[in-house]
Amino acid sequence: MLYTKLTYGCVAQTIDSETGDCVSQTFIGDGRIERQNESGEPITEGDAVEYINVEKDCPLDMVQP
Repeated sequence: MLYTKLTYGCVAQTIDSETGDCVSQTFIGDGRIERQNESGEPITEGDAVEYINVEKDCPLDMVQP
């Protein structure tokens, strides 16, 4: 089964004050995670346990400008 893992947080961006360009950005997760099935419905914590045990780390690196 495919499911979506949502990690909540914010994006910190570094801006060059002379050009206005974004020179780097980083995602900072706040620890809140939600999982949804293919229909977008939440997967309960009880059901998510089996998925959590097999999930591999997926980098949260962002594409840099």
